[in-house]
Amino acid sequence: MLSQFRKILGTKSGSFLVAVPKSWALKMKIKGGDQVLVEELDDGSLLIKPQHETENESEKLSETTIEYSETIERDVLGRYLMGYDIIRVTSPFKITSDQKERIKKAITSLIGVEVIEEKPNEVVLQCLLSPLAVQLKTLFKRAYVIAQQMHGDSMMALLERDVELAQNTIKRDEDLNRIYFLIVRQLRTIIRNPRLADKAGIKLYECLDYRLAAKSIESVGDEAVSIAANVAELLSLGQSLEIESEVVELSSLVDRMLAEAFKAFMKSDYALASEVIKLSHKAHSIANSLNVKVLKLPPKLAFHVNSIAMSLKIIGDISVDIADLVVRS
Repeated sequence: MLSQFRKILGTKSGSFLVAVPKSWALKMKIKGGDQVLVEELDDGSLLIKPQHETENESEKLSETTIEYSETIERDVLGRYLMGYDIIRVTSPFKITSDQKERIKKAITSLIGVEVIEEKPNEVVLQCLLSPLAVQLKTLFKRAYVIAQQMHGDSMMALLERDVELAQNTIKRDEDLNRIYFLIVRQLRTIIRNPRLADKAGIKLYECLDYRLAAKSIESVGDEAVSIAANVAELLSLGQSLEIESEVVELSSLVDRMLAEAFKAFMKSDYALASEVIKLSHKAHSIANSLNVKVLKLPPKLAFHVNSIAMSLKIIGDISVDIADLVVRS
């Protein structure tokens, strides 16, 4: 990597000049009179790019090749999250129809990815969605709404004894995962190309916080799935739940915590984030009280109610984690 100190030259007009390294200019095929793009980054450094490179930048597609294996789903997902536009899946042998179906199934959870070419020994995948086709904050809000609705529906399934609603809640996790994967892809793309930060509407240094917050929201969805699964099992037992009101109380509290934590994060509201953190003591108190009452229930019933209470407590803890991103920033 080229690293040199350069002297700043002042002019009579009050402006400043700095010479670019000759070796770099030759490498970039820059000559006198050519234009370069000079852009200031968040950390105060300057990014200099030749004009011809910036003009072709949006047309470049990054490619990667992976060999078909038993970990194909994980391999494709990994390359997608890294921001590759084209993923070539190859094999030293003919790719069978079953293997092709498995590849196609692997991309069902990836927004914008399609099979664009099939050969005997290769399947070519391409993400047809431009890096910032959907604003990052829009995706983030959508992920939150889905996670919150999943939590609400899982509790509604318990109150209304609706097994179908519980099962539908579990299925919605796929929608949340698809958005979460796209958020991670966008954030990694922004980190690799800082010029995209402004277009995304965030600062480069905020990428880590958004990455952590997005994972937290995805985890809320996972806990909602756990609640829904336990609700379905509870309903199959055909027994009434005598501590339903305590479960609802805890659910309502952590739902409020999540809503306020999300709002605090989006608005960088320190005071609101602090309030969320204070509520965690109340959530833990209700959860502990609920656990004591659970011990008096029949074993099978106790197991599922305890699991629901634990998931609700975790959602409260996740809300605190999101609030902490504001308080400690």
